[in-house]
Formats: sequence, C-alpha cells, structure tokens
Amino acid sequence: MLRKWSTALASLAFVAFVSVGAQAQTIDLNTATHDQLVAFSGIGQAYADKIIQGRPYKMRSELVARKIMPTAIYLKIKSHLTPTSEDAAAAAAAPKPSAAMSPDDAGKLDLNSATMDQLVALKGVGQAYAGKIMKGRPYKMKNELVSRRIIPAALYLKLKDQIIAKQ
Repeated sequence: MLRKWSTALASLAFVAFVSVGAQAQTIDLNTATHDQLVAFSGIGQAYADKIIQGRPYKMRSELVARKIMPTAIYLKIKSHLTPTSEDAAAAAAAPKPSAAMSPDDAGKLDLNSATMDQLVALKGVGQAYAGKIMKGRPYKMKNELVSRRIIPAALYLKLKDQIIAKQ
C-alpha cells in the first residue's frame, strides 16, 4: 500500500514539474511559428491562427485590444509573452514606462501617457477599464473619467490621488 502511494506521489510531482517547466518559457508574438504557438500552454489552434493573422504587434496587450484573445486567458499568459528584438530596440528608444510619472507630480500616473500595463497595475483598474481610459484620451482633467462614464465614481475615488491628467 505504501508503495502505491509513493508511486502516485512521485507521478504527481513529475506532472507538476513538467507543467511548471512548460509555462516558464517565453514566446515572441511576432516571430513564433504556428507550431510553437499551438504548443504553448494557453494558446491553442484558433488563437495561434488569430495571433499570426494579426501580426505585427507593438505591445502584448494588443491581443485583448484587438479581440484576438479574451482578457482572462491573456492575463494568465501575458508574463510569458515577449517582444521581438526589433520591438525591444524600439522600446529601448521610447520613453520608459516611468516617463508617465514625474517627480513634480509626486509619482502620480498621467492618464494621457500611461501605458496599458501601468493602468492595469492600478488597483481596481482591469484590462477593460484600462482600454476605455486609453480610448478616451486626451483628458483635460482627471475627473473626466467619471463625467464621461469611463469608470465608476467609486473606483475614481480610490484612484484620484494616484492619477493626473497632463496636457
């Protein structure tokens, strides 16, 4: 009986190890082959086809913005997506994500220049609200998020001390 349990536990440990190892890889949206995309955990045949048809990508968040993949699946795999070397060079030349925040503004995030990932990082702002915020740009005042019905007032009250609207 003990031997059966030992064998079962060893099998479970192996499966867990293989699963973690498979998910630890990164994949390039612009250069991965169809087979590589299909083999990646979370991306199947249908999403692989859509990803390839939608190339090129500047940001990984375009998978959701362009309705190539649902938000729930994207959020599970986004940390394993990487840009091409060309995109990496362009990203290095572009302003750093912290450029949306300046010391003069006490570290507040600028609604008009924040990236999708910066907006999603704000507590309570998910992919959907971040997309609406970006789509509604430019903002003259941060309270336009409520007056233009981009986010609910309750969420705005939580965020108002963390954001600004520079012009």
